[in-house]
Amino acid sequence: MRRYLVTILVITALIVISGLTLGFQNIRLGGFERGSDNPLGLKLGLDLQGGSHLVYQASLEDALGERIQPTEDQMDSLRRIIDRRVNETGLGEPVIQLLGEDRLLVQMPGVSDPARAKTIIGETARLEFKHRQIDVSVPVELDSSSITNAYIGEFPETVTDEEGEVVEIAENPLADLPTSSTEMEQIVATSTDETLVTDSLNEAIETETDSQDSSNFQEISFLVIELDDESAETFDLVIRRMIESTLAYASGLKSQYTVNRLQVSISGGNEVRTVELPLQLVARVPDTNMFAMALITGIGQPIAPSIDKTNQLFGPDIEFELVEIIGAIDEDVGLTGDDLSRAYAGTHQTTGAPIVNIEFNAQGAKRFGELTRDLLNTDDRLAIFLDEEELIAPGVNQVITGGSAYIEGRDFTPDRVRDISQLLEAGRLPIPIELIQERDVDAILGADSLKKSVLAGAIGLLLVIIFMILYYRIPGLIAGVTLILYASFLITVFKLIPVTLTLSGVSAAILSVGMAVDANILIFERMKDELRSGRTLLTSINVGFNRAWPAIRDGNVSTLITCVILFWFADTLGASIVQGFAATLAIGVLISMFSAITISRTFLRLVATLAIARRTDWFVPVGKKFLPKNDG
Repeated sequence: MRRYLVTILVITALIVISGLTLGFQNIRLGGFERGSDNPLGLKLGLDLQGGSHLVYQASLEDALGERIQPTEDQMDSLRRIIDRRVNETGLGEPVIQLLGEDRLLVQMPGVSDPARAKTIIGETARLEFKHRQIDVSVPVELDSSSITNAYIGEFPETVTDEEGEVVEIAENPLADLPTSSTEMEQIVATSTDETLVTDSLNEAIETETDSQDSSNFQEISFLVIELDDESAETFDLVIRRMIESTLAYASGLKSQYTVNRLQVSISGGNEVRTVELPLQLVARVPDTNMFAMALITGIGQPIAPSIDKTNQLFGPDIEFELVEIIGAIDEDVGLTGDDLSRAYAGTHQTTGAPIVNIEFNAQGAKRFGELTRDLLNTDDRLAIFLDEEELIAPGVNQVITGGSAYIEGRDFTPDRVRDISQLLEAGRLPIPIELIQERDVDAILGADSLKKSVLAGAIGLLLVIIFMILYYRIPGLIAGVTLILYASFLITVFKLIPVTLTLSGVSAAILSVGMAVDANILIFERMKDELRSGRTLLTSINVGFNRAWPAIRDGNVSTLITCVILFWFADTLGASIVQGFAATLAIGVLISMFSAITISRTFLRLVATLAIARRTDWFVPVGKKFLPKNDG
């Protein structure tokens, strides 16, 4: 008994540790914390708890738009930042791992808001401050030699082609000007690029149509110019930028206060007149290099009552100058979220609206102060972007030198400002990513899977124990006790590491129970052979274990090698289910070797010292007929 004292104390200590670990759902010892709200405090995976399985791919491109591979440092930084984001936003304890060279697996068991999780993970969180210059004048560079014709008149109804044939214009893009504000609203709501208009144009046209009917309005003067091919492309780009600007304004993508316009200055005789035309009053004549501009002043009135009056006003020789007025140009000033030292959610002191409070580091505070000084007493704006999406573009009425400011947005909610603050705190992603695979598991389905898994494991363990007792008798009873301890130790290790338990992991754990039983069967069969040859029970136990050990060792080592191979391939290919199976099976095999060789042998040796050891027939599977005749 004394010779086994150390082993008995070790086994007893392990039983106590296991009991305490599983007896308390949550464990906190100094900085060591384990446990969860799940049964026995285990960390459950997606398929047992519900949650989100997301696979992201790095979306990194060169200047030519070709996809390039991220560096190892970039991917490692990406993993750490996403891990910090998810943990700081309270979305649970994520499982984050790199897959290959450019993919990242994010598993979030128990997450209740998958949409929010995807937003927090996927946002690059690149905060940018830009100087928005309002109404920047850029002359339209048209060489005089490129202008083949220019006149004031009606919108062209016919043109002469290269062969000298007169061709009728199929469509006049400025023929159907709106005649009421209601019609204008309908156009904005259902418009294509070519028909978008601004509020200022609505007002101008409505003013005009209040005093004139639509037919009179269509007879206003147009400045018509004809250009060579190269200059026509240049002017076409001006119109394209007007379209894009008006689109952004109408759809609310930019909070700019004016859209791109075309400033037309005409001089002739003793007159010089200038008009600013929005998109709706400038058009390219279809299938030509001719461009027409309606000569309407800013208050919706023609320069002159008729075409004849307009020509009389300027005389036969006219000169014109075209200036593109760009409604807003965002200039990069080198101030980003990297210049922040702190970001936190708050509320506006006056309005109570949710805001993001920011504090700059020394360099950022200096740049921000210079930017506000440049914007002071101008119409320019401070445009703030998050991941290239405009948050707000306020004006500046004082220089801010303290390094502290706040950001407010049109769609800010308490949750949104909290998420933005935490994203800025965690840092922006080093590279953009895109979601390429998504799988959500409902929590109810996860709970059902867990219930069935526990039931299957319990039934399997019970059936194995019953079989071992009925067939191997006392050794079978000892094997049953050992299996219960094995299961307890296995769950304890799962909790302490901790292991994220999935359905595949449960399958591996149940499989390892069978392998633990297999080791006991090898030992018991060897014991039977030794007893049959006439050895004593204690000698048979020792010899049986020694002779069974090589087979047990080789079989388990082969299984461990298989687990390593499975784990490596799963890690490379991103098969997390296979990876979990391999890891859990390896842990189970190691514990089964300890339980079979150490615990079972110790218990059998102890039993061999008791009076019951005289009944050697209780230690073999089929009774006395396998024992020497002198034993009976």
